[in-house]
Order: sequence, then structure tokens, then C-alpha cells
Amino acid sequence: MLTLKVNKNMREVIVKIPKRMLNENEHTVVHQELERGDFVYISTTRYVTDYKPETIRAEMMKGYVEMSQINLKIAKECMHLEFEAQHTMERLVSGG
Repeated sequence: MLTLKVNKNMREVIVKIPKRMLNENEHTVVHQELERGDFVYISTTRYVTDYKPETIRAEMMKGYVEMSQINLKIAKECMHLEFEAQHTMERLVSGG
């Protein structure tokens, strides 16, 4: 369990971390000379930074899939017009 100290710009937070992750955390904190609270802050900031683009990417993929279905439907509805235009062009070119 990790507790952050409180000052006027911070709130106290209790974080439960699995032992394996805590051991990795301790290793990183010692080697980078960070305080535990800094490590949690950096990790949280990194998560938010990585999460937002991934969310946008997922939403865009969903939108493209939805639009592909709409575009396919429009193309199918207008197919007869394409055939008619091609037939008219061939008739005008051949002089018939």
C-alpha cells in the first residue's frame, strides 16, 4: 500500500499494488532516485497520455467501419446509374 503526503495542491491517495509490481517499483525508484509518490505521479501521467491517443484511435476505427457500411450501401444504390452512364457513353461514342 502506498500513501502520498498531502499539501494544498495534493490529496492523499492510497494505492494497492501487487507485490511483484511493488518490487519492480522499488527497483526503479532506487535507480532513478525518485520518491514513491513521484513514481506514481509519473506512471499515472504516462497512463493518461497513452490512454487518450489509444481511445481516439479506437473511436476512429469504429467510425471508419461504420462509414464503410454506409458507403457500400450508397454505392450499391447508385450502381444502376453507373451502368446507365456507361451504356450512354458507349452509345454516343459508337454513333448509335
